Amino acid sequence: MKNPVEKEREAEMALLVPQVTKDNIKMISPKHLISLALSLLICVSSFAQNQAKADSIKKEVEKGILSPSQEMAAYYSLSTNASDPAEKLEYGEYLLELAEEFDNQEYRIKANSKIGIAHRFMGNLSRALEYLFKSADEAAGKQQFKAFLAEVYAEISTCYTQNGDSENALFYNAKTIEMLRGTSRRQALALTLLNTGYDYYLIGNYDSAMAYYNESEPILEAIRMDLGITYIIGNRALVYWKKGNVKKAKEDLFKAIEMLKPMGDKYGMADYYNQLGSIYLEEGEEEEAIKYTMMGLEMAKGAGLKEQVRDASYLLYQLYLKRGNLEEAIKFQTQYYDYKDSIQNLETTQRLGDMRTEYEVGRKQAEVDLLLEQQRNTRIILITGGFLLVAFICLIIIVYSYFKSKNRLSKQLEKQKDDLVVLNHTKDKFFSIISHDLRGPVNTLNGLVTVSQLYLNEGRGEQVKGMVDKMGESVDRLTKLLDTLLNWALQQRGHFPYVPEQQDLGTMAKDVIDMFKDTAMSKSIELEYESNEAYDLMVDKNTTSTILRNLVNNAIKFTNTGGNVKISASADENNEFCVIKVTDNGVGMPKEKLDVLFDLNEKISTKGTLGETGLGLGLQLVCEFVDLNKGKIEVESEEGKGTTFTISLPLVTES
Repeated sequence: MKNPVEKEREAEMALLVPQVTKDNIKMISPKHLISLALSLLICVSSFAQNQAKADSIKKEVEKGILSPSQEMAAYYSLSTNASDPAEKLEYGEYLLELAEEFDNQEYRIKANSKIGIAHRFMGNLSRALEYLFKSADEAAGKQQFKAFLAEVYAEISTCYTQNGDSENALFYNAKTIEMLRGTSRRQALALTLLNTGYDYYLIGNYDSAMAYYNESEPILEAIRMDLGITYIIGNRALVYWKKGNVKKAKEDLFKAIEMLKPMGDKYGMADYYNQLGSIYLEEGEEEEAIKYTMMGLEMAKGAGLKEQVRDASYLLYQLYLKRGNLEEAIKFQTQYYDYKDSIQNLETTQRLGDMRTEYEVGRKQAEVDLLLEQQRNTRIILITGGFLLVAFICLIIIVYSYFKSKNRLSKQLEKQKDDLVVLNHTKDKFFSIISHDLRGPVNTLNGLVTVSQLYLNEGRGEQVKGMVDKMGESVDRLTKLLDTLLNWALQQRGHFPYVPEQQDLGTMAKDVIDMFKDTAMSKSIELEYESNEAYDLMVDKNTTSTILRNLVNNAIKFTNTGGNVKISASADENNEFCVIKVTDNGVGMPKEKLDVLFDLNEKISTKGTLGETGLGLGLQLVCEFVDLNKGKIEVESEEGKGTTFTISLPLVTES
């Protein structure tokens, strides 16, 4: 089993996470501090992980000579010391399997905690809280797990911090401090005080932030924790900045970066580079701002730090927009929204907030349930005597009625369950279609607005007029698409409606080209429809339009700047099907990806040539809708040369 000192080291290191609140995000000027909010969150905790130790333990496990308890202790240590979040997750999940197999409560609690921490590092906050609350729920009320529960509460606070939920973060930080005060766990207390100080900094209470840093610092110095002292220096630098002492702020940020370099802390260095970029932008020194922000961006990308990449992208967007470099500004703006969408959205924020309520209510409900159970047992004892007098007489009637009623109710519930599953599946698909189809027009409109604002600032009225015309066209197309999608939604009754009608392919292709022409133009892609004849299809209009939109959107997404995308059509040899091809000269696909391209069990989402993101459901819907319209689909692709999707849909037959 892992020795207590080693366990305490890992747990307390996990607490060293500067924190963020959603109120602070609203308060801090996006022009100067948008990159502050989340980037300091996971800087320090990663250095509790000692990869060399993990490699040594792995060798012992591979020998296969450990007892079950030794093997669980080994996997706990592996999950603690692994530097790769994916490995941390793998070891934690295997530890959970072992704990379940041997019914070991201690390692089940620890395994759920480790899995939650791994998901946090990977940016999966909802899954992280799910496992952390499982760990906390099982540890709560048990004296032997009180110290470990404080660690779990600290991790829960960090998750809420990463999602910008200051209220819930402070709530669990307060729980942690309450449990640690008056104990011998000085390091854990010092790091939690540091976190709380950062929370106060983010909500603009700089004096309180300094007070918590001052309380934490002597403890960290006494235990000689250099990494914690480094973050005291860096966090204080941010307070100096906000109080107007910019010179002192820059000096201490550079000092903190130099102290972090030998430790290899890329989390902290990337964030502090971003902070320097914000300070230099505020001072009007654009070259220095770009220099240090680019250093932070490159380091963050190399380490897979989504929050720091997002923050650096927004800062670079502001810098290049200010310098009039629209191409670079739009590139970084697109990158900012891609990373922002992948980290945080309203649904995730609401779900994470609900988890705290569910946990707290669950704890209270458990106490109520225990009391009710005791009362119920008392009543049962009192009425058992009387009940036994009539039980035999009523038994046959009760059993017969019960099973008859249960059988009828079970059938009703099973039918309702099946109906709900179908309805929910259809809803999820429809929402994915809406998200997929609206993303392109909205992003295009956003780019036009950005350029128009720049032209207005420069007094270029004629160019603004042209942009306004394009925005009007874009809004018209977006409105038409929304009307179509809403009408389609109203026709649903638990499944996608299939209403085959005569549809002109040329008209449908023109609508798709009009929708994506601005997106194609932004990448200098030639988008065209080619056909020597007019073809009337016997298909469902909505699902067929979705097929064409998905294929054209994917073709543009994976075609490099200056390429071309073409829709072509011809009839098959029997004149029964129209053969429609969507061809691009983009990046192409490897054979292994082609083999699972239409597999409904696979969810593949690949970024486009300019970092465009998606949900990974588009081609699955295409395949399903082609089948619905009694057609077939094929794909040919070669890496570096391009891809051709071929769909065959029925033509109108002459009666």
